[in-house]
Amino acid sequence: MPTMRSVPLGREPGDAEIASFADLIDRPLLIVGNGPSSAMPPYHRIPADVVVFRMNWFFLESNYHFGDRVDAYFSAIPNEKLEKLLQDEVRSGRYDVRRILSPMRHAANRDGDKYGLEPMTGVEELDSWSIPARHPRLARAFMSRPGLPTTGMQALAFGLGVGFREVYLAGVDLYESKDSRYGYTVTQAAESALKDKDLTPGYESAHGLDSDLAFLRSCLAEFPDAKIRSVSQSDTLHLFVPPADDELTDRPHLTPEAVPTLAVSKDTVDLELPEVGEDTSVIIPKVDGPLWKEIDGRKCAYVTVVSGSYHHGARALANSLREHSDVPLIALVTPDADRSALAASGIRTIQVPGIRNPMNSGGNKIQARFAMTYTKLHVFRLDFFDRLVYLDSDTVVKGSLDELFDGDDFAAVPDAGLDLPDGNVFNSGVFAVNPSHGMFEKMMSQLAHTTSYDGGDQGFLNQFFSDWRKLPLEYNTTKRIYSHHPQVFNEEDVKVLHYVGRKPWEPTSKGERYDQLDYAWLDYLSDWEKNELVRELRHTAAGGKPPEAGSSSPFRQAQQANRTNKANEAVRLLEAVIAEREPTSGELRELAKAYRRLGRHDDCARVLKQAYAIDPRRSVMKDMMLAQARSIKKKLA
Repeated sequence: MPTMRSVPLGREPGDAEIASFADLIDRPLLIVGNGPSSAMPPYHRIPADVVVFRMNWFFLESNYHFGDRVDAYFSAIPNEKLEKLLQDEVRSGRYDVRRILSPMRHAANRDGDKYGLEPMTGVEELDSWSIPARHPRLARAFMSRPGLPTTGMQALAFGLGVGFREVYLAGVDLYESKDSRYGYTVTQAAESALKDKDLTPGYESAHGLDSDLAFLRSCLAEFPDAKIRSVSQSDTLHLFVPPADDELTDRPHLTPEAVPTLAVSKDTVDLELPEVGEDTSVIIPKVDGPLWKEIDGRKCAYVTVVSGSYHHGARALANSLREHSDVPLIALVTPDADRSALAASGIRTIQVPGIRNPMNSGGNKIQARFAMTYTKLHVFRLDFFDRLVYLDSDTVVKGSLDELFDGDDFAAVPDAGLDLPDGNVFNSGVFAVNPSHGMFEKMMSQLAHTTSYDGGDQGFLNQFFSDWRKLPLEYNTTKRIYSHHPQVFNEEDVKVLHYVGRKPWEPTSKGERYDQLDYAWLDYLSDWEKNELVRELRHTAAGGKPPEAGSSSPFRQAQQANRTNKANEAVRLLEAVIAEREPTSGELRELAKAYRRLGRHDDCARVLKQAYAIDPRRSVMKDMMLAQARSIKKKLA
């Protein structure tokens, strides 16, 4: 185990830390905990020039919710897996971490350092407890366990102690959510290093709400001139720290123009557990390309929600949408969604925690399909977009929808199915909206007190949006009205076909009225996507474990070929992809790996140059320069 840090006898505790931050304290400070609100924060409430503090397993996020620069990283508990994965994030260039703050001294390969870690090359290491040690009111809280402040509160004390006086708290939710502990999905790689207490909602035994609130009050008393504001989701926190202003009127707020990587998807690392052999690190590649398209000066995107097996539906939706629009599709994915499958199909993702149906409590029972449908409400908080068109992941697009990006209102289609359209109620499977974090917060505050007529999100949203614009039926034609009331519309006019009820990818034991529509849905899957669906259904029917989704994609096949020393096969697979479409940076890097193993260093350098043009990160540049050096060396030999 690492030893605690010590302070040289000729220096006061905290001197080095104060000096390190001296040039930054005139800027606002953003402390980001890992609670659910750390995902997709309200950027319009956060100044553009913030200094960013992150902590613990933050790098598990699926997107750069606060950009890739980390001015200070905090960790208070020794965890070998955590620190090794963090080192990989730093060395790969996925994050630019400037300082490591910890009360422990990391291993330095000296006698007695048994922790097995290598030094964090190029990253300044500082003592996070040295600053509270200068303030007796705060230091007292560090002298016993249980009762230690959580890492977010420790970071707050440190920031105030080194001199920051304008502070914003994000993701510091005081564990109020009963559904989610974090704003990201805990990967297999991380889960193996955590305990049950680290994976379940609520405080663990070593900490407590009382301790955090007492420590917060001590910070407020110790630094009365500090202005602390919250962009977190915690009613309890807001009793002591007011929410940030809804709009910053005196200066720019956080935007992709100020922070180019803001909200961009990123590579994430997980583990494969093969039946034989050691654990293998697997990178789920990010999907290249912008998150939005500008239409009339507004950032616009399509968005869907994916959980469980709905990646099959999202694949059909994405393929059908590409035939009619070049506006990106974003998938909000819950922890049980298969992000590898979505990445293999080129679908951009943002991880979100599930929102449990409030109707499913207090003895109330709802249909299983409605248990997590309220997760859709995350769509309304995506206010780094100006206009969104939402599509359920059981829809397919049959015509242009881009005209729905016009307007500023909430627009939807009257509900219709077995019955004819009801002009008083809309179907929530397709809608257009200008997202607003304030709107999302209002929804969450009303959630527990609003009755839903259908037990799901549709009933709630109809209560919330009493004023809505009616769209023609063609924008959300359910398969039921398609089958039961064909005279109401012309088939050629249908723009969105909605597969309500049983899904086309779900097994059924008998023929149904909608079989022909289900067969038509299959046409929207590529050949390899159909192959994966068939294999999954066969394994399910046999009672076995389904194969890993995404494993049939050319990229994953090439990865497997490279792992098994079949570089020629990897080249064949990926060169075929390049002949058909623009490759992703992940595909180009995998192709470069195969070229390198075959000694084709010129080709390796060439495709890495293409990859760097798509994904200009330091890690890609480093690989490109090494490939160029190998090419020159081979020519000189």
